[in-house]
Amino acid sequence: MKYVFLFLLPAVWVLQACNGNFPKDPEKTLAKIQNDTLRVGYSENPPWIVKTAQEPAGLEADLVKAFAATIPTTIKWENDTEQNLLEKLEKDELHLVVAGITHDNPWKKQVSFTRPYAKQGKKKHVMAVIHGENAFIKKLEEFLYQQEAEIKKQIKP
Repeated sequence: MKYVFLFLLPAVWVLQACNGNFPKDPEKTLAKIQNDTLRVGYSENPPWIVKTAQEPAGLEADLVKAFAATIPTTIKWENDTEQNLLEKLEKDELHLVVAGITHDNPWKKQVSFTRPYAKQGKKKHVMAVIHGENAFIKKLEEFLYQQEAEIKKQIKP
């Protein structure tokens, strides 16, 4: 019986160390963007993201706008090529990139991707997110999960 206590004690220490701050956001991205600015890069890729005279439109633009409203935060949109945007994301100059990106994108080793939130044919669509900011990523993925039924209605198989 006393050996069980020896095994449980380290587990209790580990749980206490978490102190309710899980998942971690080392740069506090989620806290920083609340009531402030979410920096989103986009590259046109209809119907996922469409460049307009004002702000972008399309399925991913609508998802980002709806997500931002839940935090709440304002969005600063930046239009560029997918390559340039992913480089900026890797340097933490952006929080999120939308461009109709799929799970097999070669950038998956340099930046983080959300779990696939939509499937079109064999392609699974993801959003590229700032690396290592797990609380921010978790919040976005929870939002995308809640939107899955609506997303499926908008995607052609």
